[in-house]
Amino acid sequence: MRIAVVTDIHGNRHAMFAVLADLRRVGVDEVVFGGDAALFGSRPRECWERVLDLGWRLVQGNTDRYIATLGPRFAAIGKSTNTPPGHMPTNVAWAAARLGPALVREMGAMPRQVRIESPAGTLLVVHGSPGDDETGWSRHDDEETVAQVIGPTEAAAVVSGHTHTAMIRHAGRVLAVNCGAVGRSHDGQPGLATYAVLDDAGGRWSAELRRVAYDYRGAYADLMALGVPLTDAFASTLLTGIAPA
Repeated sequence: MRIAVVTDIHGNRHAMFAVLADLRRVGVDEVVFGGDAALFGSRPRECWERVLDLGWRLVQGNTDRYIATLGPRFAAIGKSTNTPPGHMPTNVAWAAARLGPALVREMGAMPRQVRIESPAGTLLVVHGSPGDDETGWSRHDDEETVAQVIGPTEAAAVVSGHTHTAMIRHAGRVLAVNCGAVGRSHDGQPGLATYAVLDDAGGRWSAELRRVAYDYRGAYADLMALGVPLTDAFASTLLTGIAPA
């Protein structure tokens, strides 16, 4: 069984479509979306609608949760104070307005994890870590740190996104995989959309990280043309592949 895990699209249509083309070439039995479909990108609606149309199994990411649950709170705060809106509330409102109420509700209905059973053991897909969509692990973390972040689990493999940095570690008996990010990679390699393919052949899970070239300058131009309310640091991530300060 071959399972692709695709995370952190962040409204980047250019990157998402490049990954879809690569998935057709690679061939997998199932795709799991690991969260963060829309926020901080120029095409939130197109990306989220496409994920839903594809019928992938879904995991809610922290920014999906922000749009679904914090958006109304941000709007209420904005109406009740004269304080200029901050970066996060402004972008949540911008994305939610483009998604519309029905798609926002779909985002709010996503589960927080997906489990796939196999003779190789359970494959657990989360956004950040089991039980916490805002704490993850990255390529700079050693095996001990990754094991601490994951915590006790009966899963044979745990797959996540969130930190936008791709890595594969054996944390004790657990295969830990961070898929990186499709739409906003922080691996210092601009223009490469990253996802993971897992395989249970031979009675144990193995993983491959796939890096797919896309038109990142076109994606950046989209941000500018459509007036996505990002700070310069967030927007330039597409050009540098470096996390915003």
